[in-house]
Amino acid sequence: MRYISLIDAMGSTLEISKIVLGGAPLGTAINREKSFEIMDYFISQGGNTIDTARVYCDWLPNGHGVSEKTIGEWVKARNNREKINIITKGGHPRFNSMHESRLSERQIREDIESSLNTLQMDYVDLYMLHRDDENLPVGDIVDILDDLVKEGKIRAIGASNWNVERIIEANDYAKRNNKTPFIVSEIQWSLAQCSPKMFQDDTMICMDETQYNRYLEIGMPVIAYSSQAGGVFFSGYKADLSDALDKHKKYVTPTNCIRYRKLLQFCEKRNCKPSAAALGYIMYNQLPATAIIGCSSLEQLKDSMSAVALRLDKEYIDYIFSL
Repeated sequence: MRYISLIDAMGSTLEISKIVLGGAPLGTAINREKSFEIMDYFISQGGNTIDTARVYCDWLPNGHGVSEKTIGEWVKARNNREKINIITKGGHPRFNSMHESRLSERQIREDIESSLNTLQMDYVDLYMLHRDDENLPVGDIVDILDDLVKEGKIRAIGASNWNVERIIEANDYAKRNNKTPFIVSEIQWSLAQCSPKMFQDDTMICMDETQYNRYLEIGMPVIAYSSQAGGVFFSGYKADLSDALDKHKKYVTPTNCIRYRKLLQFCEKRNCKPSAAALGYIMYNQLPATAIIGCSSLEQLKDSMSAVALRLDKEYIDYIFSL
């Protein structure tokens, strides 16, 4: 396993594995026993970071808080809190009103306190706000998070689905006022070219050329969610994606068809799996990055973790993206 190094608010190093285990299905789509088995295997392979959120899995009956609850129970059972990085997120709008901000001090505190209680933990290693509200002064948001850091509830802060320019503005404020800065951004990013329109959610931020170049300029690491693009590139489809199932049709674009064809050619040449090569694009990118992986079984996790053994370089990335 490889890692990226972040610096928390106290100046300590926070090592994040280049593959992060996505916690959304833990305890719901995957039962408690299988969830424990998956987390056990993940750490046995050098993984040390699990990503969850207060809203996982609010979209399921009786799903609220189950992901955090299952992760917390596993950490307690394995007595490994000091060896595991826990990422959770708050400030997400209600799903029936995605444009209604939930970034007041009361709401942010309510979310982090609920997360800590459910996780059965005194602190989380990395706390992210799940959405931004650009109508609010960014300094007000930074002040709230800085207080939570000083209270010992959070080691470090990040942003999820924030525009990079807004993150830069927040960190400029933090620097001027001796506050805690954002140290990482979590956005949608994969080998597939995507846009918020694809997901019918204009509150999402997807990696694009402008965002990418700005992250390179400021040297900020990125945590990629939906890093496997729903599995479209390793579902065994024809090279032109003409047989893609309905759940993957949103990814069928001229650009993605070209990338998929080149991915298959590369994998045949290197004798590797498309799943590993697709994740490798994130893991070995010149932008410091980690990839969140989702899985519904131990077999899927093992397949994704095989990306660790694959060493890729700039030549691979240039080949995939030379249209």
